[in-house]
Amino acid sequence: MRCQRCGREISPLRLLTDRDFCSERCRKKGARASAWFLRDAEYEADPLWESASEDSTKPKPKGANGMMAVVMVGLVGALIAAKLVFPDDSAARGGASPVARSAPTTLPASANEEQRRLSEDSGLLAWLENRLPGASPVRAKVDFRSSLGEWAGSGKGWVVREGSARVGELRLWKPTLATRDYEFEFEGVVERKGMSWVYRAADTQDYYATRIRIARPGAVSGATIIRYGVESGQMFARAELPLPVALERDRPYRIATLVAGSRFTTLIDGKVVDEWSDPRLVKGGVGFFAADGEKSVLRWATFRERKSLWDRFASANLLLAPGLMP
Repeated sequence: MRCQRCGREISPLRLLTDRDFCSERCRKKGARASAWFLRDAEYEADPLWESASEDSTKPKPKGANGMMAVVMVGLVGALIAAKLVFPDDSAARGGASPVARSAPTTLPASANEEQRRLSEDSGLLAWLENRLPGASPVRAKVDFRSSLGEWAGSGKGWVVREGSARVGELRLWKPTLATRDYEFEFEGVVERKGMSWVYRAADTQDYYATRIRIARPGAVSGATIIRYGVESGQMFARAELPLPVALERDRPYRIATLVAGSRFTTLIDGKVVDEWSDPRLVKGGVGFFAADGEKSVLRWATFRERKSLWDRFASANLLLAPGLMP
């Protein structure tokens, strides 16, 4: 809707009380153009119409641009602060998929250890994590060049040799067991049938599990992904789906699992292949096991906990009254 005096658009707020003039000044001066001309002006840009406006020739006050700049800077600062303090929890609320934002960034396999260390430990968030009070997010890496001292569970079937580990019965990575949200990535080779891993594992009787099973190597939809939960030793929510990628045996693959709230995402070589959600298990770490007939080998594994700055302060008891401390 345009003003009958100056031809400008009437603001939505003004339309609530006046549908003919954009301001009290224009209303006092009265209408200038006919209704027919105003109707056509809604659809056509007319320079003569602009020149007829008395207000359009006046310079805009300099303070308006400065005020807009201040507002924009404040808005950007608020967004940065919110990003630092509060993690993305849209997945926990059942919102849009967080995969594009939370997929782990990894260096090429040829990168040396110093490059990897610098990529992980640099940046503002890393600087804050090293200096804030409270428990730091868990960071763990294993290359299977030594014994499995950090792993809990049965050692039956496990063989560590020359920087790789053949998987046996279920074993859990002890430093990860008290965490909730994280990125878990590893490189594995399927030698026979498939490979399996767990997450949100509180113990060997309560966890979520995902398996990749290769039935027809190299064929599209020749592999399937199986995922389910186990609570008090009882399986629930089992699903089996064809994978949208062709997989081979005896070839290494980089597999990542993103755990955020109640949503779980699986990636193979950086491509999302599965995403699902379940609210039952809220805390627990990661591990590996070999299902019946499976034979697989691990090359390395990394774990990065995702903890907000709010959680850091809360864990240091800086934001809780003494009676509310855990």
